[in-house]
Amino acid sequence: MEEAPGFLAGELREIGLDARELADLTPGTLAGLDLLHVFYPPMAWRGLVTARLMGLATVAHWMGSDVLAVRRGRERLKLRLSLPFIQLHLADSAGLVEELAGLGVRARFQPVLSDKLAVEDAPWPEEPSVLVYIPPERGDFYGVPRAVRLAHGMPDVRFRSCGPGPAPADAPANWEHLGVRDDMSPVYAGVRVLLRPTRHDGQGRMVLEALARGRRVVWSGRLPHVLTARTDDALDRAVREALDSGPNRGGREMVRRFFDRRRSAFRLRDYYRLLVGRTL
Repeated sequence: MEEAPGFLAGELREIGLDARELADLTPGTLAGLDLLHVFYPPMAWRGLVTARLMGLATVAHWMGSDVLAVRRGRERLKLRLSLPFIQLHLADSAGLVEELAGLGVRARFQPVLSDKLAVEDAPWPEEPSVLVYIPPERGDFYGVPRAVRLAHGMPDVRFRSCGPGPAPADAPANWEHLGVRDDMSPVYAGVRVLLRPTRHDGQGRMVLEALARGRRVVWSGRLPHVLTARTDDALDRAVREALDSGPNRGGREMVRRFFDRRRSAFRLRDYYRLLVGRTL
């Protein structure tokens, strides 16, 4: 979710905050600010410490696999040393809140949303079809080989993949790679199920995007209206069940009610006001 900071800054500006995306975290760039909100905190411990020493309020926003970097060794020590300088921890998924608690970090659930999150009433495709994300690297981590094995075992199901990574070399004939798409709405409209068998995840952006279009989701994570599957056998059963289940109206309504971008921005503004101690 490389676009998260810039997108969020735009959302906050739309509700009246002077929000900026910083290229680096030096005393010069931090001067004159009230608060620093950092994504990928394992990469920014020094900046958080500097900001707090300068009198800024500080927010660390954990996403995806950030927590894996601080479970052991030197990164764990950096976390311990920086904790007194972080006033508020946020996490983009409920599962990540639990993981952070195991590290002694108390975080609040605050999803990170995107401009591609649009609630749409897309018709249910006639063709049994599954969508898979292909990352630029770490395909094993994202479960791409597992998805390919499923595709080999389901020759009557159309598997489509998108993302910056290449098409799997061993993909079967029923696999179509779409590459990077700026507009994902037609892609979601053409599939019944999103398959995301990652080894570890925060709140997968594509999970919410698929739910917002009424698609079924098979994921290694946990969320209402999502089928959770971690083993290969469970993935096979879950995908077959999802293909036959029909539109995911409950998932679409959940996104509409609880993952609204504007509400999320106002919630962040309220956090900021509490930390800064005055109206922003």
